[in-house]
Formats: sequence, structure tokens, C-alpha cells
Amino acid sequence: ICNLFLKINNLVFALFAQCLWCYTNNTCIDYPVRSILPPSSLCSLSNARWGVCWINFEALIIAIAVVAGLILMSITVCCCYCCYCRRRSR
Repeated sequence: ICNLFLKINNLVFALFAQCLWCYTNNTCIDYPVRSILPPSSLCSLSNARWGVCWINFEALIIAIAVVAGLILMSITVCCCYCCYCRRRSR
């Protein structure tokens, strides 16, 4: 019965992503809108889920940081390469 209850809760949670699912106590808490990251008093980052049940905040933060870093590095390399090629061709 507990597994069925958790599956139903995860389905409802996925449909209404305004809540923060905490694996520590298996509850869906209203997402704290005033802060970007949920405070550790509500739920630790490793146990907090949002959007889908299998993505935790730690993985989400790392993935976003890696993608943002790659985009910034790509833009920087392209700008430096274009500036260098233009100066050299003149």
C-alpha cells in the first residue's frame, strides 16, 4: 500500500511541480518561492526533488553550471578566434 501511495504521490507531484518533494520524510512541501534553493531546514538538497521525482537539486545545479560554463567558454573561444583571424587576414 505504501508503494502505491508513493507512486500516486509522485504522479501528482510531477503534474503539479509547484511543490518540493522531500525524500527524507516523503512529503510534498509548497516550494519556497522567495528563495532560489530550498533552505536546508525544509529538506537537504540531496533529498529534494522538483519537476520530476528522479532529479535532485544537487544534480540540477551541477548540470546547469556545466552547461553555462561550456556556453561561456564556447562564446569566448569563438570571439577570440574571430578577432584573431580578422587581424591576421588584414
